[in-house]
Amino acid sequence: MSNEIIEKVKRGLEGIEIGYFDTGQRFEKEAYYDYFGASDKETRRYAIAVFTVYLGNWYSLCSFPFLDRESYLEEFIKAFIEHHQQIESDFPIMYEYIISFLIRIEEENSGKYTHSTFEIDKELHERLKREVLIPKREYLNKHTSIKYFLREIRVNPFFKSDHFEE
Repeated sequence: MSNEIIEKVKRGLEGIEIGYFDTGQRFEKEAYYDYFGASDKETRRYAIAVFTVYLGNWYSLCSFPFLDRESYLEEFIKAFIEHHQQIESDFPIMYEYIISFLIRIEEENSGKYTHSTFEIDKELHERLKREVLIPKREYLNKHTSIKYFLREIRVNPFFKSDHFEE
């Protein structure tokens, strides 16, 4: 099953190297959050990439992946809270992007995100803030280049500026 998950995500990632988070990536329906704690690191990498991309698409206002499936966002957030320390250790760039997107979406929610609110169970939201967002708020100041994100999700860059000099 893990190979199937990886292949589904790879298909969904096609084009992200050209449009980054503004391309509205679409992934086949799957409970990707169930794989945040998978024993296989590659399966975890790609499952977490889905969450990162979904949040990036939401933040860039090109798509709102959590609107059509009630509790989908909550399931991702539960899995993220449960595995956030391992995610931070294994995939630091995705972790940074997830934290930044979550904080920015929440803080800017009253304005440009009004038709896509950050509505999850109040206790879960408080837990997310207490255990992850508040302690990791410094991630807002990191601004790691997209080329590191592309490398972490194993996507070949398109733009010359996104290539690494070897």
